[in-house]
Order: sequence, then structure tokens, then C-alpha cells
Amino acid sequence: MSALHLSYRSQVILRIGLILSVGFAGLIIAAETPYWLIAFWLGLIAVFLILELIRFHERNKKALREFLLSINQEDFSSLSSLSENDKELQYAYKLIMDKFRFLRIEKEIHYHYLQRIIEHVDTALICLDKGNNIELINRSAKDLLQITNIRDLKALEKIDKDLVSLIHEIHTGQRGMIRLIRHGKILNLTVRATEFILEKDKYKIVSLHDIKPELDEQEVDSWQKLVRVLTHEITNSTIPITNMISVAREFLVDTKGKPKKIPGLSNEEISDLIESLTIAESRSKGLVNFVQTTKSLTRIPEPSFREIEVKDLFTRIKDLFKKELELSNIELKTLIKPPDLVLIADLELIEQVLINLTRNAFEAMKEITNPLLELSAGKNEAGRISINLRDNGHGIEKENLSQIFVPFYSTRKNGSGIGLSLSRQIMKLHKGRIEVESEPGKGSCFTLEF
Repeated sequence: MSALHLSYRSQVILRIGLILSVGFAGLIIAAETPYWLIAFWLGLIAVFLILELIRFHERNKKALREFLLSINQEDFSSLSSLSENDKELQYAYKLIMDKFRFLRIEKEIHYHYLQRIIEHVDTALICLDKGNNIELINRSAKDLLQITNIRDLKALEKIDKDLVSLIHEIHTGQRGMIRLIRHGKILNLTVRATEFILEKDKYKIVSLHDIKPELDEQEVDSWQKLVRVLTHEITNSTIPITNMISVAREFLVDTKGKPKKIPGLSNEEISDLIESLTIAESRSKGLVNFVQTTKSLTRIPEPSFREIEVKDLFTRIKDLFKKELELSNIELKTLIKPPDLVLIADLELIEQVLINLTRNAFEAMKEITNPLLELSAGKNEAGRISINLRDNGHGIEKENLSQIFVPFYSTRKNGSGIGLSLSRQIMKLHKGRIEVESEPGKGSCFTLEF
């Protein structure tokens, strides 16, 4: 068997055997023969073999040390520095390195798997280290806060200092709530935290969830219940009063509508009384009509769902407001991607929503240079169909932004405050929602998501 295939132990035994053989032969020759020169050369050979044994041991020791360092540095190139003669050692090192490579690949796979899961979840997640540096922030958090990559909480202070303070103060198991406006969009956030220690380092995972849709739904239900009670009570009280006023007025006029003569009252007093009753009757009827109109908030017909081509819907809106667009010199742009986009909805109800929004946009663009209204439709990142109506009008003030969907709340002098409330309820019946983004002086964008 050649030296190339000898094991480490066999090579050591072979070297020791050669050293002993050469040394023993040298001693015999020196002691029993006159050939001392040969004995001298055998002695030199024995010394050389001893030095070679030491070098062989140190070479393997050095290779082992370098291999252990390579493990610490995760650099497995040391295999190439091993002697080709050390087949057994090479094989052992190769097994260990293959195992480490497998573990490293497995670790990378688990890391990317976990990262994909974190990126996929809808909940916004932010992971902080003990120095409040951001170790991880998922896509949902970036979309929710409308930010790109950030490294620490100081960058979040530009969004809202109260949010940063809440993140600092909240601990495991606690829950906080905060309202903020981001790029003209209201966010009602619940904030939760979980703290843990990993390899002696402390971390905190903060989750952010926008509960505005849930609050809006509860608000709609509450307003509907309140409107039902109010309209019922007002109707029950107003109609009898209106009837009584009408009867009383009829006693004061004849069949031709002229004032009757009543003893003890002058003609002027009778005329004043008739006029007062007429005004009271008119206001009572106006109140009844208002109540009947208000009932529309709770009497929206069930949607009759069918396929609607969005381009046809936009055409109907454009034709409906054609004259007003021309008179107001408003440019209307439409964009649909894809052009054959189809929506499952009630045509009349969704058309009514767009009519309400368009009229509001016209009001917002009064006295605006180059007024522009944009109607667009497409699919968002979640794969849901959305219709956007954007104007370049005056925009909505922050203090009004959270109130515009409240019934009877209106910033317009002659507004009833019912249009947007009605629109939100129609979207609720479609299992969708209506959102608004607005900044004063930059216009507004209403989004219908189905």
C-alpha cells in the first residue's frame, strides 16, 4: 500500500519505525564495525526523520487550527490547504464542512421563510432592538405609514411624535390606541407590543392595526339606530301638529281663501294669525319632508348585483354632468386599467355614490384655476377593484376630515350632510368601503373599494 493511502496512525507508526530502525542500525554499525562514517550518515538520517515527524505533526495541528478558525469565520476554503496525503483527515473535514454548509443553508431557508411569512401578513410589524434601532419592518407597516426603509424611531417622529412615545412606553401584553392623519388619510391605530430576549439581546415587536373600518361600521350602525328613533318620534309628533295647524287655519278662511270675520278680532289681527299659521304649517311640512329624507339613511334598498362595465358607468357620469362640466370649465379625465374592467354591483346605487362625490368635487373646485376631475378604476395590491375620484380643489381641513361621513354634518352652507353618509352605507351594503385622502390646498381623493 503506498503512502498516499496510509492513515494518519499508520504514517506516524511508519515514521517512528523508520527512526528506530535507522537509529538501531547506526548504533550497531558504530559499535561493532569500523564503518563509523556510515553510522554518522545513518544518525543524520535518523535526525532528519525525527524532524520530519515533528513537521508532520505540526502540519496536521496547523491544519486543524485553521479549520477550527474557518468554522468560526464561516469560511470553508481551508480544505484546499490540506495535504493530499491526508485523505482520512480530508474526509473527516469534508464531512464536518458539508454539515456546516447544510446547517447554514437550512438557516438561510428558515430566515427567508420567516421573512416571507412576515411580509405576507396584513398586520403591520416593527421589530426594535434595545437601542430602538429597527431590525425589521414589514411591507404592511410601510404601506400603512406610507414610508420607505427607516433605521430607527427618530424617523417616525416626523410622522407623529405621540406614536413614537406610545411605542416607547408600551410593554408586553399592553395595548394602546392613537389617531393620526397620514397624507390626508385618517388612521385609528391599535398598538400592541411583545418583548423577548434572544442570545442575551432584548427585542420588542410592535404591531399596528388600523381599526378605522371597524369603527366606521359600528358608527354607521349607531347612526342608523339613532336616526330610526329620531325620525319615529319626530314624525309621531310633527304630523298631528301639522294637521292641527291646517285645521285651525281653515277656520279662519272661507272657501275662497279669504279671511273670515271673527268677533273681537280686527281684520289685521286675523291676517297676522292666518300668516303665522301658514308659516307654522309650512315649517312643519318642511320638517316632515326632512324626516322623510332622513329616513333614506335607513331605507336603502338591497343591492341588485349584476355585472357592470366600469367604462359604461363612467360614461353615464360624464353624460349626466356634461353641461355642468362645460359651464364650470372643469376638465374630466378617465382612466380604466384594464379597459374592459367589470364590477359586480348595483348600478343605480353606485351611480348615486359617484353623483354625490362628483357634486362635492364641483363645490370644492369653485374659484380654482384650471379645475381638474379625475375618474380612475383598477385593481389594487390586494386584488380588489377600486374606483378613485380625485379633484384639485380646496381640500378638506384636518379638523373636518374625521367628521365628513357623520350624518347631517356639512361644511357647505346649503348642504344636508346626508350624501356622504348615504354613500358610506351603500358601500357597506356592497361589502366594500369608502376612504378619503385630502390635504388643504391640494385637493381630495375619494376611493371606493369593492
